[in-house]
Amino acid sequence: MDKGAFLEMVREGAELIKMHIELGHTIRLISHRDADGITAGAILAKAVAREGGNFQLSIVKQVSEELIGELAGENREIYVFSDLGSGSMELIEKRLDFATVVVADHHPPEKERFEKEAHHLVNPVPFGANSVRDLSGSGVAYFVAKEMNERNKDLAYIALVGAVGDMQEIDGTFHGMNLDIVEDGKGTGILEVRKELRLFGRESRPLYQMLAYSTNPELPEITGDERKAIEWLRSKGFDPEIHYWQLREEEKRKLHDALVVHLIKHEAPKEAIDKLIGDVVVSPLYPEGDPRHEAREFATLLNATGRLNAGTLGAAICLGDEEAYRKARKMLENYKREQIEARRFIIQNWSMADEGEHAYVFYVGKNIRDTLVGIAANIAINAGLVKPEKPVIIIADSEEDENLVKGSARTTEKALEKGYHLGEALKEVAEKLGGEGGGHAIAAGIRFPKGRIDEFIKLFNEALGKQVKRDED
Repeated sequence: MDKGAFLEMVREGAELIKMHIELGHTIRLISHRDADGITAGAILAKAVAREGGNFQLSIVKQVSEELIGELAGENREIYVFSDLGSGSMELIEKRLDFATVVVADHHPPEKERFEKEAHHLVNPVPFGANSVRDLSGSGVAYFVAKEMNERNKDLAYIALVGAVGDMQEIDGTFHGMNLDIVEDGKGTGILEVRKELRLFGRESRPLYQMLAYSTNPELPEITGDERKAIEWLRSKGFDPEIHYWQLREEEKRKLHDALVVHLIKHEAPKEAIDKLIGDVVVSPLYPEGDPRHEAREFATLLNATGRLNAGTLGAAICLGDEEAYRKARKMLENYKREQIEARRFIIQNWSMADEGEHAYVFYVGKNIRDTLVGIAANIAINAGLVKPEKPVIIIADSEEDENLVKGSARTTEKALEKGYHLGEALKEVAEKLGGEGGGHAIAAGIRFPKGRIDEFIKLFNEALGKQVKRDED
């Protein structure tokens, strides 16, 4: 990656924002509603506030004709998009031609740069970065904020929360410019990266729930059964009610070793075993036992606010609002229950999924919320319901429009080796179905008319098939 050229784009974006602050203009911030987008929006909001500027932040589901139309109607002097916008550059250029625009994003862009001089793309992908692992949306926002003021290095932990929420360290290790953020955070004393057990629930769940609810990886004969998790822990000499963070270092090592042996005994694939131990980011800014103390739990809290249409509440948490945090904790409990129900439905009804030559497609109707389809797709993969070299997409009825469905596709590194790129495939299919689609190679989404699901299955498999053939050629 050409880091120097990317940082030059960062500098230009930061200067545009600072210029409008000096002119007294309100900085109109628009960010994506997942953990990566919420942290990105919060980072830019904090950076603007520290320069004495005013901002208005919206956390949105996606960029659409309707959204850009509404923003155009506000007639602002400057719009700053974070963790989205790269795939809608033509639309932004057309409808917001009267204003300054900065897009700070990490998704593959529609084109390498804007035509309009007042529109500026800050994106590492054209400079050789891998959008899935080298830098997230919050990471791009962090570098812009740091360029605005070195003091903003203290936002490094929030940036890594976004990176973890975007699964940038899914293989257990940080990569690319995420490592620069890690070093900034260590240097300012606001974070620590430990090699520890990477199962979710380090802070907030007793050990038996940490194991029973583990889906990445699944623990054979333990995941999904609290009673068996309790029995297994007791058989290994652990108190099932204790939390992971309360264990002594030698006890953590003993638990790690016991889980590795358990997975080997049950012939778990090497990639599942490798996922157990890896980079875990914690911050002394919050006490142990607080979900905000560990990046993945913090990210899950933020994801819950976004998926429950309260993303600005999540941004407020990132900015230190304790009342917002208390409200979000209550929301998180409901979100966890929905995830458990989604897992149960997926496992019990997987026989209804359509297995094509290149993909599994499962239409779940209203049985799973459209905001949980990405999680459901990951559940299918981690539960071993699918062949790891074949992508999965879960499709649910849209909660916003009864005539539409929403799908989220996920796959594995093993599948990517065959040449699959889910974002490109879904974008191609969406155009044929009169919908909207796109995203990363490993994770992507789509919306399209409900009556065209059978057609979608055919077109999606065909699009993936062309990618494999292209890769072979």
